[in-house]
Amino acid sequence: MKTERFAAIGELAGMVGHDLRNPLTSIKNAAYYLKMKQGSSLDFKEKEMLEIIDKSVEHANKIVDNLLEYSKEINLEIEECSPKSLMDYILLMVKIPNHIRILDRTRDEPTIWVDTNKIEKAFINIIKNAIYAMPEKGTLEVSSKQIGKNVEFTFSDTGIGMSEQTLAKIFMPLFTTKAQGMGFGLAICKRIIDAHSGRITVESSLSKGTTFRVVLPIEQKLGLGR
Repeated sequence: MKTERFAAIGELAGMVGHDLRNPLTSIKNAAYYLKMKQGSSLDFKEKEMLEIIDKSVEHANKIVDNLLEYSKEINLEIEECSPKSLMDYILLMVKIPNHIRILDRTRDEPTIWVDTNKIEKAFINIIKNAIYAMPEKGTLEVSSKQIGKNVEFTFSDTGIGMSEQTLAKIFMPLFTTKAQGMGFGLAICKRIIDAHSGRITVESSLSKGTTFRVVLPIEQKLGLGR
């Protein structure tokens, strides 16, 4: 039932996303026209209102982008990499604040077959969430280990943690605890992991931190055939 529900949400998200794009473009163009036409005669408050319109349209467009990404089919482009090389690149891509300490304990072996671009996107989202959960200071430990025919990646932070109510909804699209959040990051992350025939789980306690575990098969059927 949950799978069918998420599939229905994805289909609806795609339809809504496409339908919203045109009116958002019209609003943006209308605001731009007013700014150009009346620019010199606008008072401070009127300029401020037009800026609010621009920022709101930009935010809405980002939501549409996420809606469309969540709803589209995921096609994997599989290649071989090591957990260590994957994480080295990811940590170069993420801006780590000075108050956050990163402990990278990922290993070179075994190599795995994944869509590196998509897995990087999923892992970056997990790391950014961990950083958000440690506003003052904290440590994020990332590790990997082989378990049978799988590799388990673990992301453990010392942040503020999550309640049981939040944990129950953490992978649902449109659910967020962030003031400016859109609620698609972890939903898309889970779709990427599922597309790799993997699984993602999370454990958390308030004031005690959060641990995400991602288990991926070492070999992907799609990758071995290419």
